[in-house]
Amino acid sequence: MSTTTDIPGYVAGKWAIDTAHSDVAYTVKHLGLAKSRGNFTAFTGDVVTGDSILDSQVTVEIDAASVASGVEGRDTHLKSEDFFHVGEHPVITFKSTGIRENGDDYYIDGELTWRGKSVKATLEAEFNGIGANPANDNATTLGVSATTTVNRRDFGIGPEGNAFLSEKVKIDIELQAALQG
Repeated sequence: MSTTTDIPGYVAGKWAIDTAHSDVAYTVKHLGLAKSRGNFTAFTGDVVTGDSILDSQVTVEIDAASVASGVEGRDTHLKSEDFFHVGEHPVITFKSTGIRENGDDYYIDGELTWRGKSVKATLEAEFNGIGANPANDNATTLGVSATTTVNRRDFGIGPEGNAFLSEKVKIDIELQAALQG
């Protein structure tokens, strides 16, 4: 591990996502009238920071069956063949392919694979900092907020058209990760 860049506390190394303090959420418009929200309660992943933050990598695997909208019937429908088809496609993945700087923010380019289809996706990310986590033996911990919007039809999810359910799905990620070893 070596200290790098001008970000206070930045170190190169491997970080494990702290799922107890992270969140993967989605928002989609329903009937064009209101936003329907939910999240995924089971996911894992790693962040590998390079000598420069621009040389870093992110990998996330989401258990598609962990979708939680707060409505049991909706969750069951989302897991069905009509939407996520979790029986055949149990995992949603994101693997970064590069990171670009944009002032104080960053773009994380990558490939999102959902329902067996891979699509290029770019996360707008805010690097929130690095510090000690007293709830985890003062482990060095980093924080990142990221967001992207994808078209669900690119993944074959749900019916065509926007009358019932918007084709645009916003994904918001709040991530904490602890430095390993």
